[in-house]
Amino acid sequence: MSHELGIELSVKRDDLSGLAAGGNKVRKLEYLVADAIKQGATVLITAGAIQSNHVLQTVAAARKSGLRAVAVLHGKAPEKPSGNFLFNTLLGAEIHYLDSDRFVEDVIGYMARCGDDLTKQGEKAYIVPVGGSNALGALGYVECARELAEQYRGAGQQPPEFLVTATGSVGTYAGLVAGCAYYWPETKIAGIVVTTNYFAQRENVVTLTNETAKLAGIPRTWTADDLNLKYDYVGPGYGIRSDAGNKAIDRLARAEGIFLDPTYTGKVFAGLIGEVEKGAIPKNSRVLFVHTGGSTALLAT
Repeated sequence: MSHELGIELSVKRDDLSGLAAGGNKVRKLEYLVADAIKQGATVLITAGAIQSNHVLQTVAAARKSGLRAVAVLHGKAPEKPSGNFLFNTLLGAEIHYLDSDRFVEDVIGYMARCGDDLTKQGEKAYIVPVGGSNALGALGYVECARELAEQYRGAGQQPPEFLVTATGSVGTYAGLVAGCAYYWPETKIAGIVVTTNYFAQRENVVTLTNETAKLAGIPRTWTADDLNLKYDYVGPGYGIRSDAGNKAIDRLARAEGIFLDPTYTGKVFAGLIGEVEKGAIPKNSRVLFVHTGGSTALLAT
C-alpha cells in the first residue's frame, strides 16, 4: 500500500488485541473494568448496535473478569445470529433490545433502569458508556500514544507526520489527541468521522478531549479549530456501507492481507486514501493508520 499510495504507511494492529475478536475497546475496558471491580460490581451493562464491536469486547471483558454482562442492542432481534451478535450469545450475554430512533440518547435512561432493577435483585451494576467513551476509558488511548512512541523509538523510526483513526463515539480519537500532544507533539491526528450522531459533533469531541487531557495530567486544552476532523467519508450513514469504504476494504485485503470492516475501518481507510488523493496528506509522508478492529462484521448477515 505504501507503493500504491506514494506514502510511507504503517498500521497499528489494535484489531489483534487478543480479547474476543480483538479491537480498540480493549484499551478502554482495561480502565473501565478495573473501576467496576474497584466499586464491587457484579455485572456490566453496555449498549450498541446489533453488530457492535464495543458490546462484544465488553461482554468478553466481563466474562474474563468473572462478571455478568447485559447488552442493550439497537433494534429488534435478528432472525439468524451472525457476526458479533453470535459471539455475544456464545459468551452468555443477557441481551435486551431497544428499537428507538433516538437510541444513543434513549439508551442512557434504559441502562440506568436496568441497573436499578439489578440492584433490587441484589446485584451491583456498572454502566459502561456506549463505545467505552468517557474520559476514564479514553485514558486507554493516551496509554496507546505512549506505547506507540516507545515502539517507534525502539525501532529507530521517526514519529509519523500523520496519524489516521476513526471518530465514532470519540474516545479513541480524544485519547490519541491528548496523548500525542505529550508524546508526539508534531504528529497531526486526523479523525475520520463515521457517524452523524451527537458524539461526533465538534463541541462534544472538544469536551471529551479536554476532559481526557485533564484526567491524564496533560496541561493543554483544545478548541474546535484545533481538531482535524474529516466529515466527508460517512457515506449513507452510520453502519451503512459506502462505495468508497467497500473499495478500501478490497484494496487493503488484496495488497496486504489485512481485513477492515464496513462500519469503521473501511471508511477510515477510504478517508486516508481520499486525503492522500486530495493532497491533504502529501506524498512521501509518514502515515500511521490505527486499525481499531471489527472485521467480524464482514460475516454478519
